[in-house]
Amino acid sequence: MWCIKNSIKNIYRYRSKYRAFGVLYLVIILVFSVCVSVFIQMRKINDTILKEYASVVEFDTNVNISDDRERLRFTKDDFLKFKEKNYIDEIKFFKYIFDPNYLGENVSEIKKELHISGKIIEWEASPQPFNIHGYDISLLYLETDEFALEKGRMFEKDDEVVIEKNRKNQDYPEWNDLDLDDKIILKNDNGIYKEFTIVGIKEQNPKDTDKIYRFMIYTTLESAEYFDVIASKTKTSYISYGTDDLNVLNEKDFINLGYKTLIYLDSPDNFILLRNKLHGEGVRIKLFFTAATTLINLTNTMQTWSATFMAFSGFVILCMTIISTNILLNTRKYEIAVLRSVGMKKSQIILNYLIENIVFIWGITLIALIAAQFISLIFTSRVFEDMQVFISDESFETLIRGGNFEPILQNIGFVFAGTTMVVVLSLIFTCVNIVRFEPLKIFNKQY
Repeated sequence: MWCIKNSIKNIYRYRSKYRAFGVLYLVIILVFSVCVSVFIQMRKINDTILKEYASVVEFDTNVNISDDRERLRFTKDDFLKFKEKNYIDEIKFFKYIFDPNYLGENVSEIKKELHISGKIIEWEASPQPFNIHGYDISLLYLETDEFALEKGRMFEKDDEVVIEKNRKNQDYPEWNDLDLDDKIILKNDNGIYKEFTIVGIKEQNPKDTDKIYRFMIYTTLESAEYFDVIASKTKTSYISYGTDDLNVLNEKDFINLGYKTLIYLDSPDNFILLRNKLHGEGVRIKLFFTAATTLINLTNTMQTWSATFMAFSGFVILCMTIISTNILLNTRKYEIAVLRSVGMKKSQIILNYLIENIVFIWGITLIALIAAQFISLIFTSRVFEDMQVFISDESFETLIRGGNFEPILQNIGFVFAGTTMVVVLSLIFTCVNIVRFEPLKIFNKQY
């Protein structure tokens, strides 16, 4: 404790010189801290993109596993068999889509009940599409079609649903009358019974007309795949909503029933190898997130610039340390001579000087780190703005969460380690000079 108090007193005693060097150190350590913060944050986000986006591909289920089963859609077991193949790290089931208009053989018709404010309505919208989209909640951030809700909240557990409807079309007014906490029940004579509770309602689709029918339910993966046992095994691609106006359709309006499955590669570089391998087996795959390369280029550019400035600022700190150490020691030669003449050991003088430097440098580093967390936002915000053009809000939030708290801790650790190395380097020069000091020669020179 005495050493620390004495160090603080010495810093105050030589405050004019410490002030000058302190300003220089503060500026350069601040630049260094900002560069480290940006570099670590971009690297963390880059790793997330590589793992969660660039390494993700999906099955193109328009082509099936083999010619003799060309008319059959993929089953869950069919997908899981691919997990044993080279280059595949993991198989995940992102989505399951069911339409009660497409049932297997010997399956009785699905009846629909709408419970609206306690009133039970036997409801039928056939032959219009009636979609049940089930999502793996942990992967919901990958959904490019954002869930902008008009009211309520997102589904959080099984049998909770968000629904979509088109109020411009009044051919089936009962569906448009559904509200929060109302229920939708699907059942048939084969023992199927599923009761959904409405917890959210999507905003009106801007491209809807009075000729479009939207009877859509969004829920968890488990709730939707409950119907897989009665779903038609025939692969069916069709319009996700009812319309007679083909001019309003685009590629996203056509969906495949059944599972939408994702492949997580062990490396994004192996996509071409896996694609060629599976193509020979009659299976096609495609990139799930085509904008991943663009995002990686954005983060790599920022990493390169930050690394360059980090190296430059580190070199400047090194030079400043050599210069400042020599100047401060030459200024304090007489003080060192006095301490040696009264019997203080060289090791004690070195220890005191070490603590003094640590207190000085760490104090400046702490101020620089605090300021760097705000200044670094100026540089990263532009990159984040560019990212938002290519990804959904959910995906953006996931990336940002991956680049926040942990990188800050890494930044603190790295910068403090770097400044401590500066103190150690300063100590080396100090040791050499103090060992060389001879009190008698210094006194003779002084007088």
